[in-house]
Amino acid sequence: MHALILSNAFRSTILIAFAFALSQPSYAATRDVERIQVGYSVGGLIPFPVVVARENKFFEHLGLDVELINIPPTLAVTALVSGDLQYVIFAGTTLNAAVRGLPVKLVMVYNDRPLFSLMSRPEIRSVKEMKGKVLGIASLTSGESFLSRRLLKEAGVDPEREVTLRSIGNTPDRLVALRTGVVDATTLTVPVDIQAEKLGLTRLAFMGEILESINGGLGVSERWIQQRPDQIKKMITGVFRGMAYARTHRPESIALVMSKWKMERDVAEKAFDLMIRTWSDNGQASDQALQVGIEESLKVSSSKQSVPLSRVADFSFAREVYRELKAK
Repeated sequence: MHALILSNAFRSTILIAFAFALSQPSYAATRDVERIQVGYSVGGLIPFPVVVARENKFFEHLGLDVELINIPPTLAVTALVSGDLQYVIFAGTTLNAAVRGLPVKLVMVYNDRPLFSLMSRPEIRSVKEMKGKVLGIASLTSGESFLSRRLLKEAGVDPEREVTLRSIGNTPDRLVALRTGVVDATTLTVPVDIQAEKLGLTRLAFMGEILESINGGLGVSERWIQQRPDQIKKMITGVFRGMAYARTHRPESIALVMSKWKMERDVAEKAFDLMIRTWSDNGQASDQALQVGIEESLKVSSSKQSVPLSRVADFSFAREVYRELKAK
């Protein structure tokens, strides 16, 4: 659970305050606009708050020109370290990389429950039936693969001994692998899971109802934290504003889902409603969620080392921005 739990009335007050903040003067009008590259994956709605902020020029108002780069998660983190990307939206992969010792950290988590479903071939009707089957994953260290294994374990299926893990790649590739029978099941993000269901595939579980996790968020290099704390705050501010806009402008947000993700209205409405249920209020993940993520990552490498929470996350920027937006 979050350290800060908001009542409905308090949440409404904050949303109004955030909405008011949307109308603040534009940095772009008085300062040079900085171009930044953000790594993300096409297919799912995890980048939605960033897309909303970009489409509504919230980043531009803060002096940022955000370019979204479609890139596999593991390559994105490598590009983050090299400086070719300034931010990535792969929160789970960022955490895993930090556990392995790469100089990266999470500075915001806006999805603290997974926006994923475990989807299977039609003949598989429950998670327990995954014993002896092939599970398609992005990679062994990707965030969604850890979620899949946690879900299987909770259902009494040993993901290391009773299931074959097959690395496939990004969401579109995993859907193709599932449809063609290359894998028996895979984790698909919203709204791709809804599309898969319409194609006759089976939803074994919506993970957002079962697991707490590090899902959507912003990862940066430690170098960037030292060099550009001002820009990090602007980026987080833009994401918060995108979330506030989406929550208070449902018709416009659904229209954006339909346009950008090429969804029919019924799919877009269902996807949007599932998505906002997984959003964090304060841009942070709980210590428990971080610890679970660290432990899962250590299991893959069979490491016995102790990894402090401070190695994988620095939410000081998110806390500061959250307080500032509340105060407006």
